[in-house]
Amino acid sequence: MERLIRVIPLILILTITSCRQEPSSVRHSMEGGVEVVTNDPGLDRSPRPRIFDLRQEAVIDLSSADLVRGGLADPAGFDVDAAGNILVWSQSSNDAHFFKFSPAGVLLAAFGRSGQGPGEVRFLTSAYFEASDELMAWDRGQSKMVFYDKDGVVLRQNTLSRRPSLIVPLGDGRYVTLEQEPDPEERLAIVRTLICGPDLEIVKEIGRSKVTWPGPGRRFPALQSPILLAVSANYVFYGNSEGGYEIGYFEKSGRLRRIVRKIYQPVPLSAEERNGLIKTYERFPPEFRANVEYPDTFPPYQMGFADDEDRLFVMTYEGSGEKGHYWFDVFGRDGEFAGRVSLGNYGTYGRSQGILFALARHGRIYHFRENVDGFKDLVVWRIK
Repeated sequence: MERLIRVIPLILILTITSCRQEPSSVRHSMEGGVEVVTNDPGLDRSPRPRIFDLRQEAVIDLSSADLVRGGLADPAGFDVDAAGNILVWSQSSNDAHFFKFSPAGVLLAAFGRSGQGPGEVRFLTSAYFEASDELMAWDRGQSKMVFYDKDGVVLRQNTLSRRPSLIVPLGDGRYVTLEQEPDPEERLAIVRTLICGPDLEIVKEIGRSKVTWPGPGRRFPALQSPILLAVSANYVFYGNSEGGYEIGYFEKSGRLRRIVRKIYQPVPLSAEERNGLIKTYERFPPEFRANVEYPDTFPPYQMGFADDEDRLFVMTYEGSGEKGHYWFDVFGRDGEFAGRVSLGNYGTYGRSQGILFALARHGRIYHFRENVDGFKDLVVWRIK
């Protein structure tokens, strides 16, 4: 079988840099019985000692002819199992939805028949491994969860009365979901972030945000405030950037353990970025376009992911100086700012194919990257 991977002959080293902070740059306090960690790293961009290196191991070409012929038309996400195998999934497909690669990038299997019958899926919005290494796939269009074993054999399926946008296993039998509740009168949707039990029964709401719909005579933000949702070994991280640079560290029971804040300098939109936003609304009727509000600055962050050591990586809108790369703020399990890492265009509005995807497992960072042809590669970095 074709080896669908390009190994980099010269290992590229990227570094996460550490701020040598004065004691006053991190403040611990209590608010309502919850620990609050406020980080103020300042604006110093002078060279700093390295915390660790990122060594690029490989890049998997997800637009190869064999994968496209096999049905991988538009990879939407991926996960990594306990053995380090990488499972890439396509949201919609006429053939297989799932493509399993070895840690070395060799295509091992393709499975997940498309359809409406038992064990079949048609419109995926989530696919993650459980702690047991079963694959949980959520087909929002058919409101069903389908579970596969490590060889892609269907084990069972559960049909739900609700239709979450996203379902992520927490590793202990529970799940975290994103669920929208439309409010037609206000022309918006309320997005609730929920901790749920094994049968998707709601245990606790840990956050909510608003998504405004466009309409004539109604002001509409050109850039919606992103939600940050990430899961690590011990925490669920949630942030609503509309409220500033603030992220909650939740235990998997739903209990808020700490709130992490960062003092930051807003990133202004360039003329190019503003024009990119304007172009996205060109197809709207004139009466709609007249009410679009264009911001002067980006929100404080875009999205993020966490690793096995409870470190949180938060993608900002701040370019790192390398073409197509942006700074990710890194926070330790204690909520203190540890440094920054530069990664590729994992999701900046107007500069990539919408929201891309990243995660950290087994001492590695994996993320989609838009290549020069406009297609997606999957990049693997080893944390040294």
